[in-house]
Amino acid sequence: MRRKPAEPRSALTIGGAVARGASRLAAAGVADPRLDAELLLADQLSADRLALYREPSLHVPPAAQRRFDALLFRRQMGEPLQYLRGRVEFFGMEFDVRPGVLIPRPETELLVDLAVARLRDVQRRLGRTVRFADVGTGSGCVAVAIAATVTTAAGEAIDCSAHALTVARRNIIRHGLGGRITPRRGDLCAPLRRGGLRVDLIVANLPYIPTATMETLDRQIRDHEPRVALDGGADGLAVIDRLVWSAAGSLQPGGWLMLEVGIGQAAGVADRAREAGWRVEAIEKDLAGIDRAVVLSRA
Repeated sequence: MRRKPAEPRSALTIGGAVARGASRLAAAGVADPRLDAELLLADQLSADRLALYREPSLHVPPAAQRRFDALLFRRQMGEPLQYLRGRVEFFGMEFDVRPGVLIPRPETELLVDLAVARLRDVQRRLGRTVRFADVGTGSGCVAVAIAATVTTAAGEAIDCSAHALTVARRNIIRHGLGGRITPRRGDLCAPLRRGGLRVDLIVANLPYIPTATMETLDRQIRDHEPRVALDGGADGLAVIDRLVWSAAGSLQPGGWLMLEVGIGQAAGVADRAREAGWRVEAIEKDLAGIDRAVVLSRA
């Protein structure tokens, strides 16, 4: 009986592969080179990061080493770690994320907290299912996080990008919310108007980076994330302005509009909102102390 030949061993141990990967990423200016190298290698070994430390002397299988090297090269070229891994954590939940869709960021979790508090208040007062819309849903992370937390809420996940909605739909299904969140394609509140829908709350993380600032962004953002989800026009507020002037007709009486904004934009957004007939209920800071969310309401 012929014995199956053993798979050749990689020249590198797990510890050696991490060290070499971290060195390559550091030379390329990656902010957290060792962490990125550990996560990428752990993925190729179908293991967690702690496993790398438990058995650092084990040799990396050649196929895993080749995949790891390919990912290291892409990371050196500035491709975001989240795209390379195909997933990201947001609001304590894991989401699929793909190139062409904005990467969820921790500061956006503030919108979820604010939305959850107000939807729960409506539910307590009125004793009915509460409805919300996530305008510019991207990966669907905000809509999913809200619906997963407020278990009686139903929502609309709206985006102008068919690709983004494909990813959002995948995340909606992944978290078992297909019966409560409806993906809709269209510009801002247009899908709500077409469907004759009114919601209790609209939440939106829209593009807010001024066009002239785009070229100054970190290359992994500038060169890899979708420009349509970042570029907010000359002053960064072009898309936000359109929503402020068009959203009221899609809200129930007393409903809220919640907007994520960039550094230094909150006061200007609040002033424009007052001109459009909104009451500025609050300007909320993120964990870094930056005015990050503007909360508007209608009488």
